[in-house]
Amino acid sequence: MSLDDKRAPLLAEDKLGAVPTAQLTAEEHIKNNLPDVLSRWQLRNTTERERPRTAQSFCVPKADIAAQGYDLSLNRYKEVVHEEVEHLAPKDILANLARLEVEIQQGMEKLEGLLG
Repeated sequence: MSLDDKRAPLLAEDKLGAVPTAQLTAEEHIKNNLPDVLSRWQLRNTTERERPRTAQSFCVPKADIAAQGYDLSLNRYKEVVHEEVEHLAPKDILANLARLEVEIQQGMEKLEGLLG
């Protein structure tokens, strides 16, 4: 259901719930991930324990939860990996802006010439 005040269904009835009767596309899976949750829950004592804490879902040992005072906030346990972003040097940015400004001025002069 949508999260606005209308609470409209996001998918057709046959694509809702933990066991939808119709196959979900990747785009529809974003709107209903309950089938994935159910399958992962059934694997919670096997392969699910090996998932990294950067994944969408992962297991946390009870001892870790107890150490956090049983706080179940996701940000206490999920590891966030930030992508390294490489920026241009400020002088290079200014040079690019100056080049773009010249192109804009040339384009404006052409337009003024067309308008007479």
